[in-house]
Amino acid sequence: MNRKNSDHLHLLPLNLVASLKLKAAGQTECPDILPVFQLMAWGLANGIPLTHCRTEQELDRLSRLDDQQEAMEYLVQGVPGGLSELHRNLLRAPPKAAAHLLLDVLDMRLKADPRNPYPIEPTGA
Repeated sequence: MNRKNSDHLHLLPLNLVASLKLKAAGQTECPDILPVFQLMAWGLANGIPLTHCRTEQELDRLSRLDDQQEAMEYLVQGVPGGLSELHRNLLRAPPKAAAHLLLDVLDMRLKADPRNPYPIEPTGA
């Protein structure tokens, strides 16, 4: 990711809010990973339960994509209520709740993407 594109992505409202939440949680941002992905990873590391084992793998994959613009677009495509509603909800939430909300968004996105379906879970029957 080139520096100009990186700067642009860090200035997107979703990343600015995530950056605020990371600071509120006492976390130092890594300049190589977008704050939205860092906040979700921080949430997982601090006890937010996974709804599916694949979520953490996909978060890691998205945060390491060369094209972070594509990763952001993938994450926010079709967010229920739109991005402005997501921003408002994130601003109101404490850091851990904001991370949980973003992980829910990622989980919904993964479930809705036919190119990246969740594997079928064994039923134990």
